[in-house]
Amino acid sequence: MSQCLPPSAIDIEGFDQLFAESSRIGATPAGGLHRLAASREDGQVRDLLSQWLEAHDLDVRVDPAGNLFGLATFDPAAPYILCGSHLDSQPTAGRFDGAYGVIAGAVAVARVSRLHRQAGVAPRFNLALVDWTNEEGARFQPSLIGSSYFIGELDAAQAHAATDAKGVTLGQALGEIGYLGAARVELPVAGYAEVHVEQGTGLSERAAAIGVVRSTWAAIKLSLRFNGVQAHTGPTPMAARIDALWAAARCIDATRRLSDEFGSALHSSVGKLDIYPNSPNVVPSRVTCFVELRSARPALLEEACARLHSELDAVASATGCGYQVLSEQVRAPAHLEPALGDAVQAICHELALPCVDSVTVSGHDAISMSRKYPSVLVFIPSEGGIAHNEGELTQERDLHNGLHVLTEFLYRASLGRLAL
Repeated sequence: MSQCLPPSAIDIEGFDQLFAESSRIGATPAGGLHRLAASREDGQVRDLLSQWLEAHDLDVRVDPAGNLFGLATFDPAAPYILCGSHLDSQPTAGRFDGAYGVIAGAVAVARVSRLHRQAGVAPRFNLALVDWTNEEGARFQPSLIGSSYFIGELDAAQAHAATDAKGVTLGQALGEIGYLGAARVELPVAGYAEVHVEQGTGLSERAAAIGVVRSTWAAIKLSLRFNGVQAHTGPTPMAARIDALWAAARCIDATRRLSDEFGSALHSSVGKLDIYPNSPNVVPSRVTCFVELRSARPALLEEACARLHSELDAVASATGCGYQVLSEQVRAPAHLEPALGDAVQAICHELALPCVDSVTVSGHDAISMSRKYPSVLVFIPSEGGIAHNEGELTQERDLHNGLHVLTEFLYRASLGRLAL
């Protein structure tokens, strides 16, 4: 017989209400979400979450990277188990990516905290909910700024200096919305849990309710700048043009051809171009493009990246444009904490929820956290695998299943029943 906590109608209703309220902030006419990091809308949804956390007796803190915490502290000397995700979105994206994990985490932490206080129990571990800043990287680069700051891979000055397309820094933007914390939130961390929509079709194809992420793909992210010569698109002879956009177009084609050659083992994209002067009658003199290569196989990824650099040399020769590698980020593949994944699977077995092992191609804050702390990432199904799109959808039963699993995980973990 299952020893799991029974579902709480009050908490399910509270989750539904808070998720609906958060989804209205930055909502698009097509039912999606446009809520960029440190925007006015991001400030509004943070206000909503902060007020909810305070109303449920959680201590709200903000650090210099803008990470928003809700703390349930039972013993100031004890470590914390964190859970959360992010409230920022891509442009005209979906309602579920990231935001679901924050709302589910808030409700789960509040319920477990309430249970312990009602029972007069002093659990072994404290609990904390966190909304990480700029997970998406849509407005500020790099992505995963908040969690990277928390684990010490970025300092506050680096985080604050990230700049959007209009020249606004993340530090300025956080200050404008009132979420630029003054001091690091010092938390001894025992472990981290994140529940997230899958953004793929693996769970539905295997008729599973829950996926336990065991490993991640590796990634290489390049920022490239092609340098041409500004000229008039009318009288300038074609042979005399040094067109940076033509060079970027050839780079895009070369990037796609790599995936065509390597097949499903390599995902590639050029998702953003910055063009100067970006005028219809001017040959572009400068184009910056953002290239991604992803694979589960690091050796293949290195080979693909080397091939791309060779292609870039050929592009420069053919177009007359020079190019620069402005930045190159390499994310090694990761394996999440097996014992925590096993614990989630055991919970799912007791709840009679079909559960399978999963792999993530996307980056998540849980991947950042796993580089320093024991971490688990839990997936729930996405309808059709649609992600970063207004049509993103996860069914209510799956949202509630994820909430139930996370609540049970935090309850057991806080009591010291898991290997932390």
